[in-house]
Amino acid sequence: MATSVRLHVRLTTLNRRAWITVGFFTAGLFLALVAQLIIYQSGEWYAGAIIYASALVLLIAAWTRDGSLVLPIRDPLRGDVPIPLTNPTRRYFLLPALLFALIAFVESTGNRFALLNTTTWVISIILFFVAFWEGSLRDALRGARDSIGSFVRLDRAGQHTRRVTLALVLIMLAGIFFYFYQLDAVPAEMTSDHAEKILDTYDILHGKYSIFFERNTGREPLQFYMNALVVALGLAPLDMLALKTVGALAGVLTIPGVFFLAREMFDDDVGLIAAFFFAVSIFPVTIARIGLRYPLSPLFVAWTLFFLLRGLREQRRNDFLLAGLMMGLGLNGYSPFRVVVLLVLVWLALWLVLRLNVELWKLPRYVANAAIMFGAALLVFVPLLRYISEHPENFFYRMATRLTSLEEPVKGDPIQIFFNNNWRALGMFNLRGDVVWVNSIPNVPSVDFVIGACFLIGVLYGAYRLIRYREYPFLLIFSAIFILLLPSTLALAFPEENPSVVRAGGVAPFVMIVAALPIAMWWRQFARLGSGFLGGVLVYGVLVLAAVINFNLYFYRYDDEFRRASWNSTEIADTLRQFAVEHNDWEHIYVVSYPHWVDHRAVGIHLRDYDWNKHLVENTDQLKAQQQDPAAKLYALKNEDHADLALLHDLYPNGLSWRVDSRTPGRDFYVFYAPAK
Repeated sequence: MATSVRLHVRLTTLNRRAWITVGFFTAGLFLALVAQLIIYQSGEWYAGAIIYASALVLLIAAWTRDGSLVLPIRDPLRGDVPIPLTNPTRRYFLLPALLFALIAFVESTGNRFALLNTTTWVISIILFFVAFWEGSLRDALRGARDSIGSFVRLDRAGQHTRRVTLALVLIMLAGIFFYFYQLDAVPAEMTSDHAEKILDTYDILHGKYSIFFERNTGREPLQFYMNALVVALGLAPLDMLALKTVGALAGVLTIPGVFFLAREMFDDDVGLIAAFFFAVSIFPVTIARIGLRYPLSPLFVAWTLFFLLRGLREQRRNDFLLAGLMMGLGLNGYSPFRVVVLLVLVWLALWLVLRLNVELWKLPRYVANAAIMFGAALLVFVPLLRYISEHPENFFYRMATRLTSLEEPVKGDPIQIFFNNNWRALGMFNLRGDVVWVNSIPNVPSVDFVIGACFLIGVLYGAYRLIRYREYPFLLIFSAIFILLLPSTLALAFPEENPSVVRAGGVAPFVMIVAALPIAMWWRQFARLGSGFLGGVLVYGVLVLAAVINFNLYFYRYDDEFRRASWNSTEIADTLRQFAVEHNDWEHIYVVSYPHWVDHRAVGIHLRDYDWNKHLVENTDQLKAQQQDPAAKLYALKNEDHADLALLHDLYPNGLSWRVDSRTPGRDFYVFYAPAK
């Protein structure tokens, strides 16, 4: 009875207009979820578009009704920003930094890391930071002490800090679960790309320290050295699990970057919700767990742009330095990250055009901070810069084949192709995503229907706030989304490869930030009306729903489709291993080549043999020549290779063959046993 009385008082004393606004917004959000669910399940957008239109009417009514349904943005700091006292003699470290960088550049010839060039390279980066870092170790310790003090304080600010920290820790734990759960089993099998990366890592572990890895059109070095470190530390064997461990770790480390980036634009609530979406969404989870270089792009996008934005907001040089460090590391990670250099330039220009906190008299320091940031990035990039000076055609080859007619002629008007590519890329989150089964569930939106609907609402809200109120975060966000999609949309020679979730993977942090906006707005409005508990129940319900949906999408649907599309090198290796162990003979096991079948190198890697070429039978002459060997032999053949199977029976009349059943339909294979003579 008491509960009903309190509810009656609340409804009669609070602003009914605000409750109607929340009702409009809630109905609009619900209709958007229904519309996106219809599109996701059917692949047809007509019915969904009608429902989306109804949702849009309700959402616009909510936003314009009384102005209360709005998210706060973090304004840039204005006025004089105190500059920490720094020993003026530090500037003399700049010349040695540049000299060591020059030595590192000169000595990085031959595409090899060696003791001299690596040592001078690292020293140059350290000296550069010493030269330009503002403040002292005492200042850093004082800042750490203040942060700890804010956490342990008993006042309202301390309680808020503890709440946010605990929430972020719980989100990180959820992310660890999504990124590491059943990592050895999902995804199940290697592709040729994995074999290439494992062989590159094998080269490092055996003393070949390349700067740029030229196998398979060339790759930047960071992932390979991280793979080697994981293997050297004994965290994983040298197989696909080592690659997936590095990728999953990169995914988890991106979660706090997304939180801090979102908070730098809006507030803690947006940051926490965005971080949660990044922790559970199939989009970043898939590209992280696949074990290739893809998650390095969103990792360094999030951290580079966080430090850049904080540096812009507070005009502190140290943040510009850290942004440069992150940018340089990102350029050593995954090639699509190169567009971040353009994005940083655009953000720097927009900040000046918007006149947010850079007056004319502050312009020299602003330009100096930007130059220092790019200088730090350039120093981190020095070894690759040397490689580019020697082999520019190798470094830019992959990008040039997609952008120009180098490999395949550009068919049609490039401007029209680019326009169409952008339209399809922007639709990857709500209409139709990537077609590549390795990277996503083919032909469905790249995010689930909850995040997809929230993303579209967030885009509409951002456009409304940007047009009507000129709120700067949305200009930064929209420019970031457009530029970070360029590695996919600039596939002018291969437009069928667009949209690509891996090349556009750097956009994932911003997708999650935009998707977090309507949820945070919804939650804040309930709290403002004194119904925080009801708002919390609704918001947590949506977040749990998103987590459950994405868990099922990845660990069931994606896993099943991946197994059906990939070749079961693990099962083939297990069969060959059984023969090798029983006969104590690892030499006479073979895979018979056949078009569009398993990569024999993947089979060899499962058997811990990283040079397995001699175990590949490529033609009938090899089969006939092996007949002269009196040892017992075992051959694995594709289930369609009836000709080679018949030949083996002719060569070995006493031989036996049988079909090995796979756990995946359509992936059975033949085995032929040739007895010893």
